[in-house]
Amino acid sequence: MPTYLSWIFLSSSTLMLALWLRERALRTRALKETESLSHKREAMRRSLEHLAEGVVLLGTRHQVLYANPAAQALLDVQNRKALEDQGTLERLTRHEGVIDMVEGTPPDDTRRQVFEVVGKDDDLPMLEVTLAPAGPQRRLMVMQDLRADEAVDRKRRDFVANASHELKTPIAALIGMLDLVESVPEDRRADLLDRARRNALGLSNLLDDLLALTRSESPQWRPQPNVLDLHAEVQVVLEPLAERAAEKGLALRSNLSASATELYADAFSFRTVLQNLVLNAVVYTEKGHVSVDVVQDEQGMTRIRVADTGPGIDSEILPRIFERFFRGDVAHSRASGGTGLGLALVRNLLRRMGGRVSVQSTPGLGTTFLVELPRDPAEPLAGAV
Repeated sequence: MPTYLSWIFLSSSTLMLALWLRERALRTRALKETESLSHKREAMRRSLEHLAEGVVLLGTRHQVLYANPAAQALLDVQNRKALEDQGTLERLTRHEGVIDMVEGTPPDDTRRQVFEVVGKDDDLPMLEVTLAPAGPQRRLMVMQDLRADEAVDRKRRDFVANASHELKTPIAALIGMLDLVESVPEDRRADLLDRARRNALGLSNLLDDLLALTRSESPQWRPQPNVLDLHAEVQVVLEPLAERAAEKGLALRSNLSASATELYADAFSFRTVLQNLVLNAVVYTEKGHVSVDVVQDEQGMTRIRVADTGPGIDSEILPRIFERFFRGDVAHSRASGGTGLGLALVRNLLRRMGGRVSVQSTPGLGTTFLVELPRDPAEPLAGAV
């Protein structure tokens, strides 16, 4: 009999131990799953913190369970306490358009809407808001500010309009001159044809600059850096420009320091940048000189200064000189064959080379452009985007 009772006791103890071990294993697994879920939730939260798009998680009755920084900025959140207390969307923001959209959308429906809302400083951000179910009694609202896209579209439209205008003017002049060739006296035909040739050359220059600018902005194009002989490269650029400077009675000076021997850069980009800066200086300088100074420091940074004794640039237009088709002196620029794209091309190429450009100018005293190029294009300078 005692043996029977011992067997029952042992069996019961074993069963209880097995149940306890199973329960412990379940609790351990549940704890690990909870911790894993917590880690995943925290990782997702950190990811959402850096998104440019606004993300809001809504609960029942428009309760805001989470809003990332981008959403807070787009919603112009003023009531931080409401956010901390998980208050309603109505307490969080004054953007009536977003509130009306949430209230008017059934919980199980998906809706997307684009509208303008008044935000800080009375600006008008254009928001694309998507509202969709996100589980039981949860809704996810994703917001994207379309102002950046609109700005890109506006720049594209402006560029097409400017390019069309710049092309139309010489084409119209060229057609008009050619139409007159047969009707003017023979002694005037040579002059007319020469003017037509200059307009055709201007068109060719404009198309070359447009193609170069397009290439410099294309994500598919990559500069091909090589070790360049600085003395040889500068000479290649300055030699043809020296003749043009001499025709105007200008001195074109160059000075390369003893340390400035080699540069690791894309040859096409380097020559294009230097050629545009020196050509501009020669074109706009009527008397005095144009100088090109090249130095390299101990860290391998190359600095190129292109200075002239021209009329200088007014401080009001100085910030705009790197814009496409911008001309401070339209008549002078067109008469010299300028396209208004040279400095925009300089800026873009230097960005792709990891370099940067700055300018100082005093009206009546001249202008100095400073180009800075890193030792290694793979390590761009601050300000080179």
